[in-house]
Amino acid sequence: MDRTIWFKKIFNKYYNNIRNYIYYLSGDIFLSEDIVQDTFLKLWETDKVNDNTIKPFLFSISRNLYLNQYKKNRVKLEFINTQYERIENGSPEYILEYKEYDERIKKAISKLPTTCRTYFLLNRIDDMKYKDIANSFGVSVKTVEKHISRAMLLLKKDINKKI
Repeated sequence: MDRTIWFKKIFNKYYNNIRNYIYYLSGDIFLSEDIVQDTFLKLWETDKVNDNTIKPFLFSISRNLYLNQYKKNRVKLEFINTQYERIENGSPEYILEYKEYDERIKKAISKLPTTCRTYFLLNRIDDMKYKDIANSFGVSVKTVEKHISRAMLLLKKDINKKI
């Protein structure tokens, strides 16, 4: 079958499913449409996908693209918004200390292994329960617990080392 025809068939078959999946994760229809487009662009650039693995492949790509976008924007905005009132009326010393600590936390989170960081942020920032995270990624709840525990230990070790 011609690659273009195959691609159109796959696009028509899975576009709405993937868009809805990302929309349910993000709550942002525009972001979900952008991610779906990027997902299919990655599919177009990939030669090593067969029809038996196309659906999990597309969902994995879209989930990873969403999580990357989430890490870049959501964490920073959520953290800044929740903390803004506290530092607004603080002394200059407090504000400086706060900003330094904030940077240490961000750097420590960015150093976490990808899976640990993803599960940790979904749990702590999005308030997703371990069970929901496990279902989203097709892993056991125990796996999610291990990764979040590891993330906490690594963060504690990294942040305390710098204090």
